[in-house]
Amino acid sequence: MLYFVRHGESEANVKIIFAGQRDNSPLTSKGREQAVNSAKTILLEGILVDEIVFSPLKRARETAIIIAEELGMNLENISSDNRLLEYDMGNLTGTPSGKISSLELITAKNAENPFSFFDRIISFTREFRHKKKNILIVSHGGVRRMLEIIKTKGDPKLFYDIPLVPNAIIEKLDWLE
Repeated sequence: MLYFVRHGESEANVKIIFAGQRDNSPLTSKGREQAVNSAKTILLEGILVDEIVFSPLKRARETAIIIAEELGMNLENISSDNRLLEYDMGNLTGTPSGKISSLELITAKNAENPFSFFDRIISFTREFRHKKKNILIVSHGGVRRMLEIIKTKGDPKLFYDIPLVPNAIIEKLDWLE
């Protein structure tokens, strides 16, 4: 079974700017606390996490390590996967993340092709969804939005129009089974 958690609050979240792949924003103290609370939720719900796979960006890596430590996991059971990187927002990185549409985001200079983004997320899910263990994915809001596009068979160009999930909430991706 796959589970998903968006990283804890990052400095970029507090500044209300686009971080994407190019701003390797760390967690805030609140973000670290959220990661601890995510682990507590996992324990409370009786979820046995066998493995954690995370985006290599600092905010996701920190969240994954905190959760693993709180769960008493061996750090050999956690690893990064580049396919879980946040969407590359190109030249929008570091700018205020006000209300923009998916079409404005994907047409920004140097922004990642949304179909390439879709392909890397679906590649990850296809590889991991049938493993006979519980895997926690620690990644980003854009990745969760693209997972929703995959679930609903939506248009990858419109992923950013999907509402953002809160930081550090555990979700079961049972629809991938």
